Amino acid sequence: MDNEETAEQGTTEELLDTYERKRKNKADDVIATQAVLCILLAVLFCCGRYFCPEVTEAIFGRLKSLTADSSCVIVNPIDLVRELLDKH
Repeated sequence: MDNEETAEQGTTEELLDTYERKRKNKADDVIATQAVLCILLAVLFCCGRYFCPEVTEAIFGRLKSLTADSSCVIVNPIDLVRELLDKH
């Protein structure tokens, strides 16, 4: 009986079904991973603020400066075209 179940599980149709299910749930996995990371970071910052406020404040300040820096952000091409048209 175990051999029959193993043979059925290893069929091409079963593998294709498994592949399709994994491919369809890919976006959900990314969203779930980002949510878990955000929650963990929030907990770490809260605990760090309680135990090591100086270090946590320095890390948070660096994180704020990295997110506020617009040089790392890709420029919107529509805004570039609009600026070029406004100059002429």
